Amino acid sequence: MSYFVGARTARLAAMRAATAPRPARALAPRKHAARRATVADAARSLADIERAWARSSYDLSLRWPLTNELCALEIARAELDPARFRVGWHKCKSYVGITYLYDDERDGGERGDVFLSKYVMLDPAFENVVGCVRHELAHAVAGVAGVDHGRAFKDACDALDVPEAWRKATTGAFYSRPSVQLMWAKCDAEEALRGRGRDVLPELLFERNVWDAPVNGNRTVFKDEESGVVLDAFEMYDLTVAEEARAANSSDVVA
Repeated sequence: MSYFVGARTARLAAMRAATAPRPARALAPRKHAARRATVADAARSLADIERAWARSSYDLSLRWPLTNELCALEIARAELDPARFRVGWHKCKSYVGITYLYDDERDGGERGDVFLSKYVMLDPAFENVVGCVRHELAHAVAGVAGVDHGRAFKDACDALDVPEAWRKATTGAFYSRPSVQLMWAKCDAEEALRGRGRDVLPELLFERNVWDAPVNGNRTVFKDEESGVVLDAFEMYDLTVAEEARAANSSDVVA
């Protein structure tokens, strides 16, 4: 299919924190008994991811899929729709995460694109990536009412068991660690030596390739000129991965 990149403006609420945010939805009474059961079940999977995290020190090729597993788990715990809340990445150190919140032009539903720093994916402390992801999702649950990290945000943090160190706009749990920062520099140097074209993280899901600005930005879309089908970057990424998998399977069959 022949796609071209277009841009579409969406109503956006982008909020930065030591991690980051989504539009207003009051923290309605939830099925807390069901949530407790879900959390108990999820804890076993969380422990599995934590063990794998410890074995994959500073290796983004392993940490990226583990981060996606963790996000899928936490999105389910937060009772958010995984089709409407997707995860990408950025390469800044000045903020750990950012979430873009907008209305889907196709059906009017609320959506959110969460971008995590590659440096939190490199973090040796598993509790930091968990804290970052849960902070983001607490904003998703609280909505615009939680932008100021006030009562609505705190209630969402309670509901999602956000670690104490990750309940504020900034956190010392991520910064001011000289040995970790040295490892970041080492990883950056190794990445530069590998050169472009050998990146571990998917270029399609890089923050600036999805949104051109954090506030009132344009969101990149791909349109098939023949059929008129429009896909966003996450849908295009899913399609690309599926096509690569089919091609690999075909090669195996031929071999």
